[in-house]
Amino acid sequence: MILRALANGVNPDTGELLSRSSVAQTPEMIRMLFTLAEELVDVSAKIKKTKLSLHERQQKNIAEGKPAKSYFPWSNEEKLQLAEGYTAGKTVEALSLELGRSGRAVAIQLEKLGLITAEQLMNYQ
Repeated sequence: MILRALANGVNPDTGELLSRSSVAQTPEMIRMLFTLAEELVDVSAKIKKTKLSLHERQQKNIAEGKPAKSYFPWSNEEKLQLAEGYTAGKTVEALSLELGRSGRAVAIQLEKLGLITAEQLMNYQ
């Protein structure tokens, strides 16, 4: 805020306009102050945006009303569990609850694995 005030020609302490003879009023200095202010905003935004752990992401999904593993990549073990469960007669809905995925995500994986057709996939929107 101090840099923006100076760039706008205002004394950040008093709120008074700076004199035209002030070094902060030169075009080069004004550009530099605005650039520095933007850089500091970008840095603080990056610091605030921390990466969530896998458990935190799952908890966030649940809090947002989504299945726990929404937007998570499928592991080979999950794909195997899905294929075995489906061939054993489990429904897409049951598998979605078991795997923490949406019915649509389960159906997409089943189609990728060749266990259902594209037409069957269309039933899961």
